[in-house]
Amino acid sequence: MQKRLTTILFFCFMLQGLYAQEKPVAEDSTVAVPDSLIYWKEGVKLNINLQQVGLTNWAAGGESSVAIGGILEGFLNYEKDEVVWENRARVGYGVIRNGDASNRFEKTDDQVILTSKYSQKFSEELLLTGAVNFQTQMDEGVRIENIPNSDEQIRRLISDFMSPGYLQASLGLTYRNEEGFFSTLSPFTGRFTFVLNDSLSNAGAFGVNPGEMIRSEAGISLTGGYKKDLMENVKLNAIFNLFSNYEKFPNTVVNMEATLNLKVNEFITSNIGSQLIYDDDVIVTRSDGSQGRDVQLKNVINVGFTLGF
Repeated sequence: MQKRLTTILFFCFMLQGLYAQEKPVAEDSTVAVPDSLIYWKEGVKLNINLQQVGLTNWAAGGESSVAIGGILEGFLNYEKDEVVWENRARVGYGVIRNGDASNRFEKTDDQVILTSKYSQKFSEELLLTGAVNFQTQMDEGVRIENIPNSDEQIRRLISDFMSPGYLQASLGLTYRNEEGFFSTLSPFTGRFTFVLNDSLSNAGAFGVNPGEMIRSEAGISLTGGYKKDLMENVKLNAIFNLFSNYEKFPNTVVNMEATLNLKVNEFITSNIGSQLIYDDDVIVTRSDGSQGRDVQLKNVINVGFTLGF
């Protein structure tokens, strides 16, 4: 709990800067400042999703369930003359409990993402970019396994706060256009994998050498995204991150995510999201119980309340 609280406080401290930045103002405070003079742009959005299913003597069968999740996002961007600085933070967490109150809540979503990019313009479309991306989770992740020849189950720890944690720093060229697409090719990229949990570190989880807590790699990366208003109140947001270690080239770590945002009104929204991950250094347990390298997929549909600032 202390680790989670520390992460949340750190995130809130970053978001506090959204409202501490100064913007140029006109001498007459009653005169609106033109958009071209607003160098800082910021925003915060909180989305909360709730779901409850209650079944009593239900002839068709099924299980009662309770689910709750939330996503807190913020951005702080600066652009003036030849300088562009973009910052983004995202914290998401969700749990579900199937059955009655005697059952545990199980985690369905858990992510902390912090990104900062500083660019120098060659032109409006071509920029030199230095970027830092950090990702981890707040809570323990477990896998429920059946005990052979028994009706009992065990909960096996498979992840934790900063286990894994990923830090990627890169320098490269960015192309962007007015249609909402951008991409950065970075031949100079450092990627660091952290596994600070002792038991996971000793097991060599997430590609670190057994007993070690940090793994460093040098390679090439391609990152980017696409934003577009498909129609009124329907927005598409897609991002991707590809990284290849020079020692294992062309083996590539793939992380791609797409979200469709549907706005019902000012407070009620729906999000349809899909994420694909492939990492050659991560061994996953498949639905049939076998283990190996494989594509990881996550699909989420949320309907909830959104507050924007």
